[in-house]
Amino acid sequence: MIRAFVFLFMTMPAMASALCSAEGFENLMAAEDLAELHTLSAQTPFGAGLYWTAEKDGTELVLLGTMHLPDPRHDALLARVAPDLERSDILLVEATLEDQAALQTQIANNPDMMMITNGPSLIDQLDETTWNIIREASIARDLPGFMAAKMQPWALSMTLAIPPCAMAAMTANDAGLDGMLMVRAAELNIPVAALEAWQDMLALLMAGTFEEQLAALRLSVVEPAIQDAMISTLMDSYFEGETAYGWHISKYVIDFMPDADPAEFDAQMQQLEDELLTARNQNWIPVIKNAVQSHDAVFVAFGAAHLMGETGVLQLLENDGWTVTPR
Repeated sequence: MIRAFVFLFMTMPAMASALCSAEGFENLMAAEDLAELHTLSAQTPFGAGLYWTAEKDGTELVLLGTMHLPDPRHDALLARVAPDLERSDILLVEATLEDQAALQTQIANNPDMMMITNGPSLIDQLDETTWNIIREASIARDLPGFMAAKMQPWALSMTLAIPPCAMAAMTANDAGLDGMLMVRAAELNIPVAALEAWQDMLALLMAGTFEEQLAALRLSVVEPAIQDAMISTLMDSYFEGETAYGWHISKYVIDFMPDADPAEFDAQMQQLEDELLTARNQNWIPVIKNAVQSHDAVFVAFGAAHLMGETGVLQLLENDGWTVTPR
């Protein structure tokens, strides 16, 4: 669940923060860990800032890190970036509205993607203690235990990654900043294109054997109070532009998972970074460069976690000869 949890809040459509008003996760951390977190964040390339320009050979890119969540604070951010969007002739996003609809249709037409349609349920494949914890977590999210027992582990992990305080907003399917940008682009007749195929994203979410997904589900049951604290911190750090802080703080969740194996946890976190950030960042660079070849003004919007780090989009552009500056 930790893999799904961090990914969901840093890179995927999620839910309104207004319903989750817990104190931030940093209030639960030891002083030495908090100091270490600040140092690690400060040392991360491009670890602060949401709004950037990249220039090369007279060509300019505008890049915006998003959180994909509905939140009233997005209105001010949208107003700030509106002039750049309005003069753009293409908007690149992780998934267009059409892509999102196609993904939902694919899942709806293939129930075995999300549900265990043959063989034993999760009740029979998890020990009693673990299953009871997962069952209670599911019920807290208005998901009956009998339905949770029939879900594929990856799908259940994604569901349980949503804090109970945010389930209503998730169900309402309110638009986040990415959706707001796409709606505005449509009003301006600006074409919208995806940085990656939605089929690739679905395959990534479903990656791993059933046994590997089950092991991840066993490993990472997080208490609702910890989830609530984490989403509060992730949202606040996003609007403060502290992307590296919001990413790195997730590593300290292990301190509140007494039954988790630290080595296994670290391996999962590294897998998350390799598959969901690094690989995708590298795949997006040719797409962005191709857009530059055929358009005069390109606006790129994607999850804020993709901005930062030695393998982040901004560093990869800089390595390719682009001059990257904050706006």
